[in-house]
Parts: sequence; C-alpha cells; structure tokens
Amino acid sequence: MEVVITTDLASRGIDIAKLPVVVNFDLPRSAVDYVHRIGRTGRAGEPGLAVSFVSADTEAHFRLIAKRQGLPVVLEQIAGFEPTDIATPITPPVAADKGGIKGKRPSKKDKLRAAAAQSKPLA
Repeated sequence: MEVVITTDLASRGIDIAKLPVVVNFDLPRSAVDYVHRIGRTGRAGEPGLAVSFVSADTEAHFRLIAKRQGLPVVLEQIAGFEPTDIATPITPPVAADKGGIKGKRPSKKDKLRAAAAQSKPLA
C-alpha cells in the first residue's frame, strides 16, 4: 500500500490519479480549503472517499464547513473510537477585539491586528 502524507500545500494543484482516500487529521480553517483537500479523491469519474477526524472541540467547525459548502456530510462514530472528551466552551471575544473566532488558532488577520496594536505608541 502506498501512502502520501502532506500539508495544505498539496490541497491545490496536485493530481494523483485514482487516489482512493483522503484523510483529514486536522480540519482546515476554511470551508474552501476543505473542498480542495477532499477534491484530491474521486476525480474523473473515479470513486473516492474523504474521512475527517472530528473531535468534540472541532465538531461545530466541521458542521459549519459542511453548511457553508452545502455538503451532504454524515458524522459516524466508529466502534472503539467513541469520543471521550466534551467540547471546550469558546469564550466570546473581548469587546475591543474586532476579529472573529473560527477556532482556537488566531487567523492571519487577527495576528496582524495584534501586532499593529502592540506597535502603536501609547501617547
């Protein structure tokens, strides 16, 4: 069996003929990136399967991706892999924070805003 392990860099512009399965260990931040990732399989009329590992903390993000893309997605629990954790509540952003929360990691815009806020003089 051959396996290719890659980052998001390969989600666009790579074509592997008859790729049977794509496995997402971590969900991408963007719904568009998710579609590009799973689009590596099932090309040119070939069958394909996309599997994403979804924890209690990422389930809401996964459902948002599916909703935004209009994807008919079914969540399954595999015997022996039942979730043992519960979702960590996301704290609402501070009023001064103008960025949204997509997940636990800050977006590029959030990082740029934070850097700009730190570099402003306190005069």
